[in-house]
Amino acid sequence: MSKKMSDTLAPVAWPGWPVGGEGRSLMLSMARFQADMLQTALRGQIEALTFVKSRSEQHLQLWEELLASDYARDGFDLYCSFWRNAFQDYSDEAERFSRMGVKLATQAAKRVSEEQEDLTEKVARQMVM
Repeated sequence: MSKKMSDTLAPVAWPGWPVGGEGRSLMLSMARFQADMLQTALRGQIEALTFVKSRSEQHLQLWEELLASDYARDGFDLYCSFWRNAFQDYSDEAERFSRMGVKLATQAAKRVSEEQEDLTEKVARQMVM
């Protein structure tokens, strides 16, 4: 007769899966890690789309100003100013994006480390008993 697993999160199809609280802790830890990664990806997409929207608006403004200028010299100044600002914006955004990634990765690593310590303590307590 097959042994019924008490942990509803651990499927019967995984015979090596830890039974009891360890299985639940491990499964929840993996789910939280996946949620952190999804949150990071979505935040990155939101930031990237906001930046692209801003740059597109500035590009449209450049064309409107170029069409409204009367002299070629004004157009050249507008064009140079646009690209100077664009390079500065791209540099600032890359720095912001990397800082955001470092912050989120640090938080995820800290959470995984804490959960690993909790799981180790639970297993150690069960081995002693």
